[in-house]
Amino acid sequence: MFTGITTRVKILFLLTLLTGAIALWTLFNKNSSGKPVYADFIKIDTTDILKVTFTVGKETHYVAPKTNALWFIDSKYDVRKDIITTMKLGLARMDVKMPVASEIREDVKKRLISTGVHVQVLTEGGEKEFWVLTNDNDNNSSYFISSPSAEPYVIYVPGFTGDLTDLFKLKAGDWRNKALFRNVPGGIEEIELSYKSSPKDGFVIKKVLNSYEVIDMPKADSTRLYTYLSLFQRINVDNYLVDKQKDSVEYLLKSQQPEVLLSVVDFDKSRSKSIQIYKALPGTKLLYARIVDNGELITLNPEAFFRVLVRKQWFMDK
Repeated sequence: MFTGITTRVKILFLLTLLTGAIALWTLFNKNSSGKPVYADFIKIDTTDILKVTFTVGKETHYVAPKTNALWFIDSKYDVRKDIITTMKLGLARMDVKMPVASEIREDVKKRLISTGVHVQVLTEGGEKEFWVLTNDNDNNSSYFISSPSAEPYVIYVPGFTGDLTDLFKLKAGDWRNKALFRNVPGGIEEIELSYKSSPKDGFVIKKVLNSYEVIDMPKADSTRLYTYLSLFQRINVDNYLVDKQKDSVEYLLKSQQPEVLLSVVDFDKSRSKSIQIYKALPGTKLLYARIVDNGELITLNPEAFFRVLVRKQWFMDK
């Protein structure tokens, strides 16, 4: 076949065949966008998620839709919308950065299964699972494996900084909605604030017809009154206290009586809430409070919350 053909031409011909074979192999191992296809990497469709379960060590939690707009964690508490948005974007956009280097592949696989976060995503199309582990060599990527027998990869989320593993390592309390009060001023029926050590400084604000008034105050400063009411559109807790942390604070508060009682009555009763606030404990900058409706202990950020703890005279029209 090659009779009469020079050695140089033969070499060029063989190189052409080899290059073509490599190109063909590459073509069949890439998707339509030209990216390599990694058989053991799974894509997550986040449009129809029914449940996301994540296990860290011996602790397992799950988040699931409660309504179209609300999610809950462990069937107990509403979840922060920003975390759900971050989770869905992370699951939908995560992609392979590179396969794990061969010299560390077996070690990474063992660590992924033994100490990684096990994530299970249930959708209407079925369930998919994977393990992720922090990549100590790159703060913006994670190790990933889809099953104990699969190949591990280094993954990342394009356009985002951080490690996907950190999201699923959050404690249940960090997933919880931090909203304490979410009241539209026009929807508030009554606010009552009382001080145990100084009853004269307490006050009651009521809606009368289409306006508000401070009870027993002939003339209140309307600007201050409506500024105060607007604060209740967004008041967050600093943290929810649980387990040993809650037990230790309960012990410290055992000998105290609440200093302040704040009660908000809304026409939408689901937005009504009362809290008892305690004097600051020695050595802490946070305020401790109890939600009367369910008995939960919370911490409040004084810098933000002291704007609510005004005295009756503050509303006086001068």
